[in-house]
Amino acid sequence: MTRDVLHIVSSDTAVDAIMQIRTLAANSKSKHRLLCLNKIGVASTTQLQTWLGDHVQLTIIDHKSTWGSIWSLWKKRALFAAPITVYWDPMQFTNFQATLLLQNQTRGVAVMTLPSSRELRFPTYMGKKLLQGAEYIVVSSTTLASQLGQQVSDITNIDQITPQLVLPASSGSDGFDLREHLCLDSSAKLIGCLGEFKPHFRLKEATWIVDILQKVRTDVHVVLIGDGPQREILRRYRDHMWQRDHVHFLSPWHLSAQVLQQLDCILTPGDHIGQSIGVPLANTFGLANIATHSVCHMELANLANHDGMMLGGPDAGSLAKQVLVALTTKQRVSPPTRSQDAPDDQQQLTQYQNQFNSILNS
Repeated sequence: MTRDVLHIVSSDTAVDAIMQIRTLAANSKSKHRLLCLNKIGVASTTQLQTWLGDHVQLTIIDHKSTWGSIWSLWKKRALFAAPITVYWDPMQFTNFQATLLLQNQTRGVAVMTLPSSRELRFPTYMGKKLLQGAEYIVVSSTTLASQLGQQVSDITNIDQITPQLVLPASSGSDGFDLREHLCLDSSAKLIGCLGEFKPHFRLKEATWIVDILQKVRTDVHVVLIGDGPQREILRRYRDHMWQRDHVHFLSPWHLSAQVLQQLDCILTPGDHIGQSIGVPLANTFGLANIATHSVCHMELANLANHDGMMLGGPDAGSLAKQVLVALTTKQRVSPPTRSQDAPDDQQQLTQYQNQFNSILNS
């Protein structure tokens, strides 16, 4: 049995959540709707809808004032007629938003993607209520499941489901040459940083790292693939560090299989708790993934199918050293040797979709 599903995210820059929603909707018989509670990103609604494709119907609350956004959300209450509502990172919702969403009487499922340790320790009061009222809670790593159970009382049915992603094959009918788009030489080395522009993703570290690498080689460039509330802060910081020619920004809704294949490695400098979208993407495309020594990254590095993960940090110098190793000695990571019983990428994707669908349709 399939049911219509309403997904609710804090904003149109919740990159990890929105990418997973697209994956869940792919080849699904259910009708998936996506409600973004805030408009933060520079990309247009049309661009995001095009990237999502025909499987997801997008609605964005675009109002700058608190009361205006609440009134706009109230007028969209017809969306709540869907039998199932999935709250993505509900502890990021404001108390006003969460209070209104608590009036929704449909089955609730909560998903935690990449919260900061502060979000777990000091969640919004009503966002915590949404989490506690959910019938199921899905998290992206066992470490996150453990810490969530310790920090938030009265929650049950925590399921750990490893994220998998389905990306568009290309960004357009004529293809998308990333180096040409960024006005770079064809020999330029590209380091991709993926995710929402928030403090705990520590994307300022990427500017420090490329500044350090300039002392060794001048053909290294960082591409910040994402959007979020720190967008202008990161731009000003890049300019302050005189790295405008080497730190570039790319909308996450340009992201495609074709774009990922043009990167030389992926950098994950954040200290978030959970599994970043960069991890499954690096595995799928055979890219080295340079990450910090966070508890979650150490958990992932010990898995048999994460041979391309290289841990460094916590300082930028250590991460820069690992990036240099990846660029000079491991341009592409060979796919890990699998036993006959180990699932391949397509099997992992199918398993991810089936695990989620079993929760949504139970």
